[in-house]
Amino acid sequence: MVWVPRVDEIPLSIAFLDNNIIYFLFKVKGLGTETLSKMCKGEIVGLKGPLGRGFIVEDYTKSVLVIAGGIGIAPIPFFIYRSKYKKLDVVWGVKRREELFDLNIFNQDIGDRYRLFMATEDCSYGFCGTALERLKNIPLEDYDIILAVGPQPMLKGVCEYIRNTNLEAYVALETMVKCGIGLCGSCFIRSSNKLLCIDGPVFRCDEVIQHLGKTNNSKNI
Repeated sequence: MVWVPRVDEIPLSIAFLDNNIIYFLFKVKGLGTETLSKMCKGEIVGLKGPLGRGFIVEDYTKSVLVIAGGIGIAPIPFFIYRSKYKKLDVVWGVKRREELFDLNIFNQDIGDRYRLFMATEDCSYGFCGTALERLKNIPLEDYDIILAVGPQPMLKGVCEYIRNTNLEAYVALETMVKCGIGLCGSCFIRSSNKLLCIDGPVFRCDEVIQHLGKTNNSKNI
């Protein structure tokens, strides 16, 4: 949780951590992220965390496929850096080529740890289509685990697509988060008894498939 003094407190994924410097990737969507984007060196922000449950796959003999939609790519550079899996592939889908950037911007050591498949909805770069459509062109039998982070319709599509397979599948949800420590109840996951801030934001598909099927007034940051 990142506190922007006198403005807002917002949930952000850690994109990278190096020499006691924490990096965040975010898209400007509201007053909190807009103010944060304009802050300069020496200004003060507050940090609370790390909180919740992230992508933790301890068995490095597994083959992992990551599906990221838009700014859902934010936590993936750090995930790649810490991974030692037998195989790690990343599918990243955006609307336009201008939204893409080099995932090695924080550390050049991650370049040989993964393969990246890009997709653009306007067909300006890479695969022509969405991240979900790109997923449907990849042989799932090559993987043991799928991790997905991005817009809710994409997460729902991923869970439905792999439902009848033997794959382990995990999704990172977004919803309104206020306190981040399970006190206020604002991030209650409908159709469950779970809170996003302490039980998530990462859940197995079978834990939240009913929630994904509902319209969600999420706070996108």
